[in-house]
Amino acid sequence: MHQASQPHHPSMATEVLKNANVGIVGGGEFCYRFIAFFQTEEMASKKPNILGVADINPEAQGMQLAREMNFFTTSDYKQLYGLAGLEVILEFTHDPNLAADIRRTMPAQVQLVDHIHARSIWDSLQMESIRQRMLEEFHHCKGDLQAVENLIVKSLDALGCIINRRNERSREIELELLDKEKAQSQIIQGSTIPTFVINRDHIVTHWNKALEKLSGAPATEVVGTNRQWSPFWQSERPTMADVILDQFDKQEIEKLYGSQWRESVLIDGAYEAEIFFPNMGDAGKWLWFTAAPIKSPDGTITEAIETLWDKTEDKAAEEERVRHTQELAALVSIYTALSAPWSLDQRIEAAIKEIRDYLKADDIAVFIRDNGGHFYLKYHFGELQALSPSDQPDAYKNFIHKIAEKGKLFWREGVEAKACPELAFLTRMGFQSVGFIPISAKQKKAIGILQIASHAPNFAPVERQALDLIGNRIAAAMENASLQAQYIKSEEKYRSLFNNDPNPIFIIDTGSLKIIDINERARECYGYTRGELQRMSFLELGDADDRKVTNMFRHRALAQSVLLAKRRHYRKNGHAFYVNISVCRARYGESDVLIASTTDVTESIEKETQLIQASKMTTLGQMAAGMAHEINQPLNVIQICADFFLKMLRKGQPIPDDEMRSMAEDIVTNVDRATGIIKHMRNFARQSDVVTSKVNINAPIEDVFKVLGHQIKAHQIALDLNLDPDIPFIMADHNRLEQVFINMVTNAIDAMDEKAEIPEFKSTAKQLKIRSYVEGTMVAVAVEDNGVGMSEEVKDKLFEPFFTTKEVGKGTGLGVSISYGIIKDYHGTIEVDSQVGHGTTFILKFPAVGAPAHE
Repeated sequence: MHQASQPHHPSMATEVLKNANVGIVGGGEFCYRFIAFFQTEEMASKKPNILGVADINPEAQGMQLAREMNFFTTSDYKQLYGLAGLEVILEFTHDPNLAADIRRTMPAQVQLVDHIHARSIWDSLQMESIRQRMLEEFHHCKGDLQAVENLIVKSLDALGCIINRRNERSREIELELLDKEKAQSQIIQGSTIPTFVINRDHIVTHWNKALEKLSGAPATEVVGTNRQWSPFWQSERPTMADVILDQFDKQEIEKLYGSQWRESVLIDGAYEAEIFFPNMGDAGKWLWFTAAPIKSPDGTITEAIETLWDKTEDKAAEEERVRHTQELAALVSIYTALSAPWSLDQRIEAAIKEIRDYLKADDIAVFIRDNGGHFYLKYHFGELQALSPSDQPDAYKNFIHKIAEKGKLFWREGVEAKACPELAFLTRMGFQSVGFIPISAKQKKAIGILQIASHAPNFAPVERQALDLIGNRIAAAMENASLQAQYIKSEEKYRSLFNNDPNPIFIIDTGSLKIIDINERARECYGYTRGELQRMSFLELGDADDRKVTNMFRHRALAQSVLLAKRRHYRKNGHAFYVNISVCRARYGESDVLIASTTDVTESIEKETQLIQASKMTTLGQMAAGMAHEINQPLNVIQICADFFLKMLRKGQPIPDDEMRSMAEDIVTNVDRATGIIKHMRNFARQSDVVTSKVNINAPIEDVFKVLGHQIKAHQIALDLNLDPDIPFIMADHNRLEQVFINMVTNAIDAMDEKAEIPEFKSTAKQLKIRSYVEGTMVAVAVEDNGVGMSEEVKDKLFEPFFTTKEVGKGTGLGVSISYGIIKDYHGTIEVDSQVGHGTTFILKFPAVGAPAHE
């Protein structure tokens, strides 16, 4: 950066321009007149060499003339810097910022004539032109007085025009300055920021209302004087605004403000500082102030402006924050000491040292209540440490007891024996301040007293609430120590009960369902080591596709114990067995966990399966006649076709192709029919497992009539099947559901046959209706007959094992009971609606899975 010299006198400027290489910035009307002026004959000898013209408007008058005269033109004035031999730049715009930018960026060897000096040069050039013309005309007018007089008048008129134009411009500049001064004054006075301005003579020119309020000094006493220092300092010294005007160096500024000042990072050439002024206001004020220069267009500092900001409240808040942080840090240190993994005595002694440092106390003592209700000195740090119980006066001991009974903090600064005789004992020891803090937790009776004493008349500023918290925390530490001992005993008892429980028990994390802990029985039952189980999820012990267990553990909040019956689990060797899982939510240490207990029900399920299988065999025995009929029918068709083929062969007669094809198809169809019946009976007869899968409930209903279709016809029963084709799936076993519906249909046949034997109902048509439908989120099936019906007494005992209303030898009483158990296994319900003489309706409902039946 550089500051190029500028011609100070117009005559000097005209000499500078004479034959100089010039670049013009601003191609407007003034540029046009300037170029045209030098084309006159009288100015030819002083004509500058114009290298180029720059203007952002290519159609400006001067730009057009420059192009006509083949001068270099550009919209970027910085391109003029590259013109060979450039010596002077003439700035013909009215933008002061542009002149400053040119001055900052132009080459060092180039001179700048800004628009202000350019106007003076223009006037001088015109006066020089007039002088030249006058001399020439005067030479021709020798001896002609009238011509000379006319020439003088003409010249004076031309000079007068130049002077009037210059005066008019001066008046415009003066008005502009007045307007700027007025605008500046309005801005400063209207600002809510305390502000003052001083001129180059250090005289105050502005002192706004906000500063009057802050400093207490009215503007009438300060403006027009150089006493800007008086509201801030007791004796005269430079303000920061004075520093800006006089351009103090850093060493001089440090003498005034030490290390509390710095250069502004936002304003070029500005300084700022933060100082406490004790003479301002009642208690002094912290002020943050910034002083900045006000410059003329040529960069000269003409004024300095200083703004101030009252930071007293911010400082107070900062001091309060520091105090609060120190208090919080002390409390954390005390709490940390009381929570350390040490013995109770070690923790309390460490906390006492922290309390002593926090309060700057000379003595800390802790008195503990014994079983007799008396207080004795247990912990100490300071002068009371050397005292025995006999050295403590009774009045002093009674005073401590009273504080404990009241349960309120007692604080006395400037202790005097006369004012508080109970504490004369401490006064004689030289203590002047004392505090007693009850040690109690959760609003219980105080179990001790924390005594704090100091030789100073006052303690360091401290919040009484913090002392209450300290007392409570010491009590909590003492209670926790007692509870810890009880907990250890309880933990030993719990662990004994936990490990000796006959069923496996798992402690499970609620989030990940990882096994946290197990009892010994779990390890023995499942065959894994403790470490192996603690690396597993509980869900890994069972079937991966067991949605009931997964949903229960992952998505259901267990407010109470929940039982999951007959779930298949696996031992480490892969052997499967069945368990009932009981799950509840509990607290385990500091964690929220699930406690799961598994009971091995494999043996009971096997017996139940055997019972179901026996029931199937009984059902198959009862259906033997119907099955024989179902198989005989396709056999008869096959026999007839075979007899026909033999007859035609014996006679030696050919069998027509169409008859051969028809009979072969009949044979194939009936073989498939017989094979299907036998296959279905074999599947039905096999022992089914407890495992569930997606089942369309219509399928087992339809299969029932593959084996009972003959009986329905034989018993002259009208069958009405109304099955929803879009019924959703349920989770169950096809084979077992078929057993349930076979049991219901056979019971319905028996009930309708029994009713038909009653004389008054012999002519009643037998009807069996089975309907499947959706009810909310449930899949429902209604099995309705118009049989003999049931009384309320029979309905109450219907689901009891071995209960039957049939004659001896016709029923075991297990069918309905087994069906009830199967339905419950699939989380279903069964409802019975029956009236004697009118019939019975069974309604079965099962929870639907998400996918509809057609998927």
